[in-house]
Amino acid sequence: MENLISSKKTSRNGLIVVTLAIFTDMLVYGLVVPILPEYAFSLGVSQTAVGLLFGSYAIALFAATPVFGILSDKIGRKGPLLWGLLGLAGSTVLYAFASRFWMLVTARSLQGISAAITWTAGFALLADLFPSEERGKVMGIALSGQSVGTLIGPTIGGWLYQTGGYELPFLAATGLAVIDGLLRIFLIKDVPHKKSESIRSSLSLLKNHRLLSIVGVVIIGASIPCVLEPTLPLRLQRGMHVSSLVTGLLFAVPTTAYAISAPFIGSISQRTGHYRTMAIGLTVAAVSLPFIALADSVLIMAAALFFLGIGIGSAITPCLPEFADISQESGANSFGASFSIYNTAYSIGMMIGPTLGGILTNYLGFVRSYSAVAVIILVYMLIFTGFNHHKV
Repeated sequence: MENLISSKKTSRNGLIVVTLAIFTDMLVYGLVVPILPEYAFSLGVSQTAVGLLFGSYAIALFAATPVFGILSDKIGRKGPLLWGLLGLAGSTVLYAFASRFWMLVTARSLQGISAAITWTAGFALLADLFPSEERGKVMGIALSGQSVGTLIGPTIGGWLYQTGGYELPFLAATGLAVIDGLLRIFLIKDVPHKKSESIRSSLSLLKNHRLLSIVGVVIIGASIPCVLEPTLPLRLQRGMHVSSLVTGLLFAVPTTAYAISAPFIGSISQRTGHYRTMAIGLTVAAVSLPFIALADSVLIMAAALFFLGIGIGSAITPCLPEFADISQESGANSFGASFSIYNTAYSIGMMIGPTLGGILTNYLGFVRSYSAVAVIILVYMLIFTGFNHHKV
């Protein structure tokens, strides 16, 4: 009985640490959004350079994820979780005192590397601590940390910037990282580690066709919000004459829907099936996009964005426990490697989304571009369903 209580306490502590770690990472990610462009321009750089600055996060995430995913399988989760924290704290300090553009790019890249470490080791830790039947729920809870951090990060960043100047938001984030680090040190000190058999067994996951089909879902789920970012604000402010404040509030709607629904989606998908939930999520997201494009009022736009957030959450949340299940079924015991594949796919979506949204809107216009993206999603949903018909 005592061992059972201890095991439950360790699992609970692991969930707290991972959820807070993801929350902190995404809080800092969003914190820089209202601050960096203006500061970068003050250093005399172009709009293209600012785009490179923001894109350097996804590039670093993409490059670092496979390395640290496999490494966490070989040496355990506790060390990488602390490395990720040190990287995040280092990036915030570098942001605060950056006086050259290359220092901003270095800070943003270091932030992407720290995210690669934290996300892969964090989700692998949850897969280590929780059995298959509980992973959907706990990973949904962890993803709520992502959504809440993304939601409040820009608001807190803007407020701290207005209150105390450029350095204050980053120094505050450094303080939060220190608190996060103390929790990581003391709450997961007794976490066990199950070693992977070999790097080769980890890489063998790339041959699993089920896993590769889910990779497509992750790429689409990550790319959809990024399609909106460069295109929807112009539609709202120029086409609908909506203020910047209302635009910001509308962008918060899908994130809020995601944050609220993720834990419930995780539990529901555990009962009804991960693949069926993914297919439903892709369908809801695809149907929502034309309504966003055609909306002629703020209320309709908000409703469409709310359903888009639920659709994205329904598509993405079941991917995480399914990645863990596939890794476990393969016998590789390589949760770090499997979640590094997830992170890599997510970073690809983050890179594809803005480019695809900009190109399609430029050539097809706003309504047709969103409709085209919806068709792409539906086509992939049909392919995904056909490929996994025995699971849907």
